[in-house]
Amino acid sequence: MEREDSFFSRQPKTLRDKYDESVNLSSSMMAMFEKHFAISDVQRDAQMYTLPKPGFMFTEPPWHLDKLQEIKRDLNEVKSRLNNFNLDKWQQHTNRMNGAGDIVRTVKENIQAELVTQAWCKFYEIASNFSLVPLNEIYHGVDKRFRSVHLCEAPGAFVTALNHWLKTNAPDVQWNWMATTLNPYCEGNSYDSMVADDRFIRHTLEHWYFGVDNTGDIMDLRNLDALLKKSESLKSSEGRILLVTADGSIDCTNVPGEQESTVAQLHLCETVACMHLLQKGGNFLLKLFTLFEHQSVCLMYLLSCAFHQVSVTKPASSKGGNSEMYVVCMNFKGTDYITSYLRILRHYYGNVSPVNAMFSLRDIPETFLCRLEQCSKFFKFHQCQVIQNNIRTFHMNDENLLFQMPILKQQINAKYLKDCRLSKIDPANEIVGREIIERNNNQFINKKLHIDSYNERCRRQDSGPRERLSQIWDVAKEIKGPSKKFYVWHLQALPEVIEIKTGKLFSRVRSSRFCDLTILQILNEIDNMMQEMHSTVYFPSAKFTRALARQIDSNHEILSFQFVQNYDSHQTITKIYDRLKKLQPKQTLILVGYSLLTQLNIGLLFLLGNFFNKIIIEIHNTEGYYLKLESYRYNERVLNYLGEILAASHNARKENMAIWSILPMTILYECDQFPVMTLLNHLMIKLYAHYVVNMIDDKVL
Repeated sequence: MEREDSFFSRQPKTLRDKYDESVNLSSSMMAMFEKHFAISDVQRDAQMYTLPKPGFMFTEPPWHLDKLQEIKRDLNEVKSRLNNFNLDKWQQHTNRMNGAGDIVRTVKENIQAELVTQAWCKFYEIASNFSLVPLNEIYHGVDKRFRSVHLCEAPGAFVTALNHWLKTNAPDVQWNWMATTLNPYCEGNSYDSMVADDRFIRHTLEHWYFGVDNTGDIMDLRNLDALLKKSESLKSSEGRILLVTADGSIDCTNVPGEQESTVAQLHLCETVACMHLLQKGGNFLLKLFTLFEHQSVCLMYLLSCAFHQVSVTKPASSKGGNSEMYVVCMNFKGTDYITSYLRILRHYYGNVSPVNAMFSLRDIPETFLCRLEQCSKFFKFHQCQVIQNNIRTFHMNDENLLFQMPILKQQINAKYLKDCRLSKIDPANEIVGREIIERNNNQFINKKLHIDSYNERCRRQDSGPRERLSQIWDVAKEIKGPSKKFYVWHLQALPEVIEIKTGKLFSRVRSSRFCDLTILQILNEIDNMMQEMHSTVYFPSAKFTRALARQIDSNHEILSFQFVQNYDSHQTITKIYDRLKKLQPKQTLILVGYSLLTQLNIGLLFLLGNFFNKIIIEIHNTEGYYLKLESYRYNERVLNYLGEILAASHNARKENMAIWSILPMTILYECDQFPVMTLLNHLMIKLYAHYVVNMIDDKVL
């Protein structure tokens, strides 16, 4: 980076004067690097912080502490002042006002590290401020090996940041890792609940484990046990698990005042998972939010008893106006200390929060509660200060302030790089490679449909179906579809072996790699409304299919589906297999309403391409596309594949599972037709939205 004195020596004196005026403001903003609060330390609290007997856990009704609730009310009062702000405009303003807002860009430009995101910068900052990587424990081993496990890890920035830290701070350490997260390839997982960015994941799948049901839901006890079994199956020569991270959250945009309660059960599951995985002497990094409710108080007490040292920190690279904070837990006391408690905690593990509080209030020392109150006040003060400053400056057009911010950001960037002792690493030491990751075009990065204010979203939820659909259509009508009226495809040859993947049964497509995130959210909003209205929509319409049937000759067969009805993978496989067995040579098969949203459907289309000379896509103005598979030719190998898939689907159904895919996503990404498939899905969703709006209008009128 260019030195400040050389930069300013070339500027007019008035610019130097303005810089001098900004120094005081700059020094106050440097406080963002000092948001650390020690909760417990073994030397100070060893005698006071002990867990009650396991039998006393979860026996007392929920309780609250008046002092913490008062801090919560004060914070929510300040946050509520944002309810009328347009979210998009507010985010633009807070990004301008965020002194640390350019850290990510600075690290990308100066360090050129792998998968640099805000999460990358937060992890690296924490690892630089605390002894997060337990080198003393690692170096006890003869071969300096250790493993880390990363929960709720998508897109993988904690992993790449840890790799970078190790290569620059402990290059002789031998490290291996495993991660889990909500599976971005599970089309039953919604965008609201998961991070869909797979630029890193697709290249490192052997390190990711998504559980017995393949969803990656860490709140399912079966998936936790499977993760434990997977970690235990790895060779002991790969080292002990001495670091666990948990960066999970839940979208709380529509309940901003109750973020803590909304995510409390997830944080409990992450903590219990860590205590199953981590070995004695290891460290744990957990993302939390506020610490006002009994769930968080009890969780913090559990951590303070299970680890020798617990601190709370908010990295400078974390946006100052949000409630995000990280709990750094050092030197785990080991499973021997916690085993009897884990039996109880497993009973309350899952998606449903316990009815009672984890601990009785009388079992938590007053000294601990005082520390937690002081901690809450400390972080509340800093958060409110940032929010109030952002509100104050929202409508201002202060030239001096606009001038100061870039200078302040430059100072903060320089301090971040210096404090973290950041330097480049040899590209050969990267996990995947920065250039490879950046080449991967990903339409799922940081996209959210929420652009209006909180109050506007609440009003929309209270409006009638016609008004809500009209608002949705205002967005949907701008969707761009394919530019041509028909396409001819010759699909690439199949690999020698198909790869059948099964997972949890789902009936609605809530995410898709073959559709823009925001456009699929439109489809999901419409389907949610249809459910609320107890209404079923058939699209394409039966009328369209009948009209098409009248136009074709005897050498054509129609196989009809519903693009937006309940998704049933087994039915799709069965219908295709049964029809192919009956087709005569040179016949043409027309697929109406065949969805291209799922990996399975596109994989099956690849199989079908091996039975026909070509596939023609014809586009109808109101009903969308249909697929014309011309000139059937028998292919015993591919028909056997289909039979194998059908048999696997029958077996999966017995376990309440389903076939998810038959070809790896990496192959599907590379197919020439990928962009057109995406546009076809966009077209279908746009036409479906229009169809539903007209249907509702007809009913209302």
